[in-house]
Formats: sequence, C-alpha cells, structure tokens
Amino acid sequence: MKQQFFKLYLIITVSLIALVLAFGQLYNEFFSEHSPSIQISVDELAQIAQDKDARIQSFNVSELILPESLQIAFNKDGIISVTENDQQFIYLKSNNGSIQRIGPVELMTQSSTDWLAFFAFYSLLAAMILVFIRPVFRDLSLLQQAAYRFSKKPHPITLDIKPSSSIAPLANTFTHMSERINRFVQLHNDLSRIISHEIRTPLSRMRFALSITDIELEQSSQIERDIDEIELRLEQYLSFARLEHQQSVFTQEKTNLHELISYEVSKFDLYKEFTFDLQLHETSAYCESSFMAIAVQNLLINATKYARQTITIQSKSEQGYYVIRVIDDGSGLPVNADALIEPFKQGEGDKLASGYGLGLYIVYRIVSWHGGKVSLNNNGPTGGAAISITWPKSGK
Repeated sequence: MKQQFFKLYLIITVSLIALVLAFGQLYNEFFSEHSPSIQISVDELAQIAQDKDARIQSFNVSELILPESLQIAFNKDGIISVTENDQQFIYLKSNNGSIQRIGPVELMTQSSTDWLAFFAFYSLLAAMILVFIRPVFRDLSLLQQAAYRFSKKPHPITLDIKPSSSIAPLANTFTHMSERINRFVQLHNDLSRIISHEIRTPLSRMRFALSITDIELEQSSQIERDIDEIELRLEQYLSFARLEHQQSVFTQEKTNLHELISYEVSKFDLYKEFTFDLQLHETSAYCESSFMAIAVQNLLINATKYARQTITIQSKSEQGYYVIRVIDDGSGLPVNADALIEPFKQGEGDKLASGYGLGLYIVYRIVSWHGGKVSLNNNGPTGGAAISITWPKSGK
C-alpha cells in the first residue's frame, strides 16, 4: 500500500505542477497584453527631466540610420534601446512622426527569477496534496490489513475509521459484509455438525437392522452399497466444509505416496466388479498428506461411477512436478469437461451423474493450495477419462 501511495502522490503532484506551469504559459501567450517597454528607475527619470535639454533630442525619421534588425523592431514597437560608446540611449517614436533620443540613461536590469519563491510555492502545493490524500491512504491501509486478516480467519471486523473519512461508507459496507459472512460460516459449521449427527445415526441403525434382517443376499448387498454411497457423500461434504474453513493449518511434508494411494484404493475393496491397476513409480512426495488423500479418494469415487472394469492409478515425476493420474475405461468426459471442477456442476447429458458435483471441485481446491493444477482429458487406449493432478516438487 505504501508503494501505491507514493506513486499516486507523485503522479498528482507532478500533474498539478505541470498544469500550473502550462496554464501560466498559456495565459501569457493568449490573454496578457504585451506592451513594449524599457525599465528605468525613478531617480533616473527625475535626472532626465531636470536635464532634458541636454539629454532629450528630437530629429526626423530620415535622420535616423539603424541596422536592419533594429529598424524592424523600432518600426514595430516604436521604442528601442541602443548602446553607443558604452552608453545606453532610448529612441522613442512620437505621435507626430518625430523621433526623440533620450540619453545617456542607466536602464534597470531584468530581475532574475526568484527560485526561492518558486520552490516555496510548489512545496506548499505538494504539502497540501499530502495533507489531502494521506488520511485516505491510511484508512485504505487499515482496510487492507483487516481484509487480509479476514481472509485468514473469517470474523466480525471493527475498523477504527472516523465517520468523516472519505472511505467511511466503504468501511461500513465491509464491516457489515464481514458480519454476514461470519454468520454464514457459523451456520455452515453448525449445518455440518447437524448433518454428521442426524444422518450418520439413522445410517448406523439401518446397517444394524440390515444385519439382523433375513432378506436375500442380492438385496442385502444392494442396500449395503446404497448405505456406503450415502456415507461417502456425507464424508465428501464434510471434507469440503473442513477444507474451506481450515486451510490455515495447511503444511506440506515428505509423504510416502505409495502407501497413501494404496490405502485409499483399499477402501474400495467392496467394488468387486472393478480391477484397480496400480502403476506407482513415484514413492514419495512433498504434500499435505491428509488433504492429498481426500483428493485421491474423490478421483477414485469419480472413476468408480463411470468405469466398466479397470481403473488405473499412476504416480510419477514430470519436469519438476509430481503427477497422480486416475484413468478409467468408461465412456469418457462430457463436452463441458472444464465445468466439472466448478462446485455443483455435472456433465451435460450425464445419465450416471449423482451427488452434488463437489468431488472434482474439492480436488481442484486441494491441488491449487499445493500450487498445482488439475487436467481433464480422455484416454486414447481405454476411451475413458484421464484426470491428472500435478504440483511442484519444491514443496511450496
């Protein structure tokens, strides 16, 4: 903010000085009247009046012989000063056509520019500009710092900005906004806890009832799968809420990538119809292990919805980046594939779409915190989707 302040202050000051100078030049050029004049002191004028017979002479125009340049100036202005034998004389054209020669005289020298007054004036102008814009930038700096703190941890903000400040309306709006967002975050957290308790409890009862109920194995397996899917969706939503509001604890450390991916794949053992092909060439990586596990889990959930038989998980290094790629042998990505990383978005015409479209958005958020990106493509050999996440090896 200091850099922006000095930049704006310099621009305004230089612009106003240039404007004042330009206005003065334009005024002198177009509005002020330039009458030809020669300056002599009052004492010198009194001496000429007392000794006018000796110092004022009259003669005709034909008797005056001047160089061409002086003649042109004399014809134009009607008055010139001429140096003759180191003495100054004034030639003045009268109304009757005669010429008066006055001299010798001592002319007053042109006063030099008063640089002290010049700098004093523009220093005062610069000080006035500083007095005007400094309070505005001070208040803007307070607002910027409050916004930064709010981005780290949402909380109601009170700004020490006077009502007379130029940005007081903006500060008041920001304060009201922080209060509303804080209430929304609190409501979001409360809703997460309610969902966790109110949904998981009946799911547990349903699973217990299923275990003691005498129904066909196929129906029991289907109900188990439905309960598992509900729990996965619940876990996905709770993970989304936790990630959005606890990113301040995000730290990267060296992680066994092979174990992390293998553990997440093991959670899908109940999907007996799928074969998980692990091609793990990168054994370790710098990442936030718990968040990266959630990202891998969401990629696998997405793949199980569309794969026919095989899901391939790869880990490797490419040009200073870690890469995790999940490939399925399904029908491939929809036409609006890029929209899938937006929250609550699903593929156009996707008959298999389910849930709330948070899976890939959570992956995108986690990878962006790692300084990486998500790539959505179709895999040539299998025809299915190939979703890759990459992040730099620097661990930043």
